[in-house]
Amino acid sequence: MKNYKRLIGYALTAIILFFLFRTLSATWSQVANSGFEFSFNAPMLAASLALLVVARAFAVEAWRRIVISLGDYFDFGFGARVWFLSNLTRYVPGNIWQVATMMVMVGERGVSKTNALLSQVIYTALALAIAGLFGVMFILVRPDLFSAIVPSFIAASAPIIAAFALVLVVVVFALPITNRLIVAVTARLLRREISAPVPTFARGLVPPFFSMLMWLTNGVAFFLFIGSMTPPTPEQLPAFIAMNAGAYWIGYVSFVTPSGLGFRESALALMLATFFPTPVAVAFSLVTRLWSTAGELLGVLLVWITPERLLARRPGSETR
Repeated sequence: MKNYKRLIGYALTAIILFFLFRTLSATWSQVANSGFEFSFNAPMLAASLALLVVARAFAVEAWRRIVISLGDYFDFGFGARVWFLSNLTRYVPGNIWQVATMMVMVGERGVSKTNALLSQVIYTALALAIAGLFGVMFILVRPDLFSAIVPSFIAASAPIIAAFALVLVVVVFALPITNRLIVAVTARLLRREISAPVPTFARGLVPPFFSMLMWLTNGVAFFLFIGSMTPPTPEQLPAFIAMNAGAYWIGYVSFVTPSGLGFRESALALMLATFFPTPVAVAFSLVTRLWSTAGELLGVLLVWITPERLLARRPGSETR
């Protein structure tokens, strides 16, 4: 059954990528007619890759704080090594191998398998909730595209609505009752008893705060990456943050393809097409995968060559 599902995932990936490349080749002549110009900015590309690593560092800290709240502990340096090295398994169909690899690696530091799994469940729920929220905000930051479904007074209040929604998500995930609910649902799915300490509201605020920083930083990195190929427009930054997170969310929940390959690119191409000619949008969506992979490999290289004692100088401070 697992092999069958894997074959379906690869087949869907191949089909989606085939149509993306066919659209690109069939309509590329439109680029010349549109007058669109490419420009390469190496410093901006380098900055985008650096910010990708910074964004992943925020994700590491969000996950690590969840582990601490569950009663286990490891420092930021070890957490970064686990995060980036286990990321290498994300391209295997199923979206489960990264978690399995993490469980094995943190187990070497005495973290229980239950807490390792539970921390990933909580982190994934948190990260997807914030990513989905940022993705939905694309409607608010581009009211010109959704005027039929977005009333003018809502479009005018988009910044306030977005800020309120983000605060609401952070607060909801910080509530002890939310933590207990996630633990209960996980225990029911695993059909086992799970006893985990419930973090205080103050401690519960930390993981969603770092997760939000991760998506914001990742979105800025994406904006700079696109800007390294064509001059950026600062007022478009909120839309780029939104589509980066939204495309990731769609790719993740597709589940059957390796790391959302194909689904993520298609969603990103559709949103980018609201700013660029269709063939350019498709090309950008395809090279974004390569850029993202390059950022992950850069993170792997950095944690591989950096002494763990230096990585342990983590952002912020905490008590066990």
